[in-house]
Amino acid sequence: MMHRIRAGLALACTSLPLAAFADPACAADSAPGLAIPWGDWLVGLLQPVTAILVPLAAAAVTAGVARVAPWAASVLTRDRVEAAIRAGAEFGQNAVAGTARGRTVSADLGAAVVAAGARHVLATAPAHVVRTAGGPEGVAARIFRALPLDPQASAANVLAPALTQLREPDKRRA
Repeated sequence: MMHRIRAGLALACTSLPLAAFADPACAADSAPGLAIPWGDWLVGLLQPVTAILVPLAAAAVTAGVARVAPWAASVLTRDRVEAAIRAGAEFGQNAVAGTARGRTVSADLGAAVVAAGARHVLATAPAHVVRTAGGPEGVAARIFRALPLDPQASAANVLAPALTQLREPDKRRA
């Protein structure tokens, strides 16, 4: 409500000088050779107005971007995680002998495929993508779900051995 009152007062204050110059009686009192510099007067009036309105418009655009940015960042991060998981699944299928991309992976080769794909994602993806995916275990679980596995494959006989294979290099380094 206060904004409307201020806007009304500002409009009234700026329109009073315009009304005085636009009044026909005022124009008749002036000398016939007197020219009013409308262009200069208008430019002089608009310069302070634009000096105020341009930063306000920039602030409004910045506030709008700030409200949309978290949503956009989450969408882009989710897409990046999905792309990394797809790349890991394809890499695992290409890296393990006896499997081919796009074909069903058997239960006995599934653990090796999941482990190879997870190692690839952990080595190539940015750290925030790996954290968003749930760390090494989350990456392996997502690759497990993304693979076309045969019906005998389960989390117990594919995912658990893959997680064990992922932890083994850490034991050798320590």
